[in-house]
Amino acid sequence: MNVLLVSDLHVPTRLPILPQELLHLASQADVVVAVGDFVDLQTVLMLQASSRQFYAVHGNMDEVDVKEHLPYRALIELESLRIGLCHGWGSPIGIRKRILSIFTDSLNVIFYGHTHQADDFTVGSVRFINPGSFCDNRSFAMVEICGNQLKTVFKKL
Repeated sequence: MNVLLVSDLHVPTRLPILPQELLHLASQADVVVAVGDFVDLQTVLMLQASSRQFYAVHGNMDEVDVKEHLPYRALIELESLRIGLCHGWGSPIGIRKRILSIFTDSLNVIFYGHTHQADDFTVGSVRFINPGSFCDNRSFAMVEICGNQLKTVFKKL
């Protein structure tokens, strides 16, 4: 299973529009996971419409209609992995611990954003993956899941 993981799009405040290349990647992936800071609802809906399967949470910079449309955290299962989704908040220092504290379920992986820094780090038994900031440098991650195995490749458009 191929997962396109993206965060911190910031459309239209920092990126004028979603690039067609990203929408094309979304249409090719089995699953698209977006972890916040879309800014406007149109961006959410465009990415969702381009996706075969779409999961998302809102971020701290999203407009009210995005926050009403998407949860601030979610739990999904892909293959045999339990994956938490959360944008994140506050200082990058301690962000993994803060995010982990909002989940009561046992998780294998957490996809998050907010820091604008690509990250693949394991804390205890939970792997944290942040695709970096799409608006700053067109950063995203392709995550390949096979059973309970996960491989992450960070890319840029």
